[in-house]
Amino acid sequence: EIDLKDGSINKAELKEYPEEIGSESNKLMFDACGRNEYSQLSGFVFGDNVKQNFLVFKIEDINRSSIENSYTFVRESSSLKESKIIYFNPENYFIKVKHIVRNLSSEVIDSSFYSKIERNSLKPPGIDGAFFGDPANFAYLGPVFSTESDNYQKVGLSELEEADFKENSIKGWTAFLEHYFLTAIIPDQQNINVFVGKKNKTNERFSVGVVGRPVKIQPSQEASFTYSLYFGPKVQSELSKANQDLPLAVDYGFLYWIGQPMFLAMQFFFDMVGNWGWAIVLVTLLIKIILWPLSYVSYKSMGKMRQIQPQLKDIQERLSGDRQAMSQAMMKLYKDEKVNPALGCLPMLLQMPFFLAFYWVLIETVELRYAPFLIWITDLSSRDPLFILPILNIGAMWAMQMLQPQPAGIDPIQARIFKFMPLIFGVMFAFFPAGLVLYWLINSLVSAIQMLLHSPKSA
Repeated sequence: EIDLKDGSINKAELKEYPEEIGSESNKLMFDACGRNEYSQLSGFVFGDNVKQNFLVFKIEDINRSSIENSYTFVRESSSLKESKIIYFNPENYFIKVKHIVRNLSSEVIDSSFYSKIERNSLKPPGIDGAFFGDPANFAYLGPVFSTESDNYQKVGLSELEEADFKENSIKGWTAFLEHYFLTAIIPDQQNINVFVGKKNKTNERFSVGVVGRPVKIQPSQEASFTYSLYFGPKVQSELSKANQDLPLAVDYGFLYWIGQPMFLAMQFFFDMVGNWGWAIVLVTLLIKIILWPLSYVSYKSMGKMRQIQPQLKDIQERLSGDRQAMSQAMMKLYKDEKVNPALGCLPMLLQMPFFLAFYWVLIETVELRYAPFLIWITDLSSRDPLFILPILNIGAMWAMQMLQPQPAGIDPIQARIFKFMPLIFGVMFAFFPAGLVLYWLINSLVSAIQMLLHSPKSA
């Protein structure tokens, strides 16, 4: 929806993305009069000697083709004629905008172009009341700048409260990010532009954008500028069509070197099986295969630990009154039997980076939004509505606990806490996204099977 008063984009929706499951309303990217007061503006800034008594824009031309559609809007003042041409392909999420201004006066006109995104700081609908553990609670909401000095720089809303952002760069883009979606301005990459971000004190809106270099327009001459605008989901293949660095907006955090390969593997398996849930299962199995050599050493050590449990118990009973002697005897036993008790923690330590990386993949991967799995799960990025996966997860973790040798020298209180750990983790997982619980469930089941296979028959 174009505001003919100033040519701003006041409303845009994504037809393929509903606002909520089962909703007939589509995801709104721009909505100037809605909750987030979200809009995109562009045009020229003129010198003080220019009378800007513009009339409203009117549609001058509409051109539709199988490749690209275009709309031409024109308005005039006593000294200027401004044209705004919007090119778009219905198959893409980005548009190209070209502004042309013609000097109708007899004087030289100073001008520079601008393009900006404006919105308030409210979270999108459906996020304010999100459950604990929902990725939406941790998704970044705010501006990002990509310039020659830093190709991905977050500038939080709180930072813009304190001071404006301003940086010159030939290449780059700026965007406003939210959970799973973004809007980005990509100016011409041949000239120096000024990337800016600030808070407007009059309407409490934040704005990010770009301002072009000053241009003098001679009488009867014209100036023009072109920029691209992306508004849509954080789909890496779509983002790369707009700009090679725009996929950086899919931010997997400091574990991106794990998160990105995990996503690519999930995408590969999804293309094979057609379901993101089964893709998660297959990626989990792939990770277990990759980590198998290290896990094997750990499970072998745990098997030996189970074999020497009677000897450890005998040492604890005989030397219960002398903790130093008991510790020395246990260390000698470990050395004689070539057992390293610390290796028992290795499987958990190996899995934690992958667990955290997968959580960030869930936060950023829009493909998992409202992705179904099995019969009862309609959204892998949200919690299990029937808590079936968390309950199964408790069982899997309990099985792992039964197969793990109890740490030597543990006191009764610690032992009781240790027994309740599956239940504690199960309650915590009940509020995490179903996709994450599915990942941990498969990981726990496979780990339990591996431990069972390496458990000595005498245990």
